[in-house]
Amino acid sequence: MTVAEQTDRRDMGARGTAAAVVVAGLAAVGVATAVSPAALSDGPVLCPFRHVTGLPCPGCGLTRSWVALGHGDIASSFGFNAFGPVFAAIAVVATGLAIWTLIAGRPALDRLRTALTGRFALGVIAVWLGYGTVRAVFAACGWGFFPSVT
Repeated sequence: MTVAEQTDRRDMGARGTAAAVVVAGLAAVGVATAVSPAALSDGPVLCPFRHVTGLPCPGCGLTRSWVALGHGDIASSFGFNAFGPVFAAIAVVATGLAIWTLIAGRPALDRLRTALTGRFALGVIAVWLGYGTVRAVFAACGWGFFPSVT
């Protein structure tokens, strides 16, 4: 395989990844803005951890957080899960970079991939898991500091 063929194959892979990110990002943002917050107020428990333990996992409340954010309720968005707006911002940036990759033909997602797998990203994940642990402990003790996400 020639160098040109390898470059073409790499470019096709980058475009495929970018297309997948665009579809996923637009779908997530679209659902967050299309679904009514009232529709999520009393739904079934989908989280396996919460179903078994009755305690919230670090991801509990992210859907409600994104829906609240999609409807402009920033305070509720942070209340459902403090990391919801953070992850929503990352999704919007990733979607924008993926669109740029498709339009410009330059692999803009490579820089984001590096950022999302670097030390900073690992730090954010560690803080998110710590936040989830504290939230679960507070729920187990019945201290009620964090809103109940059922």
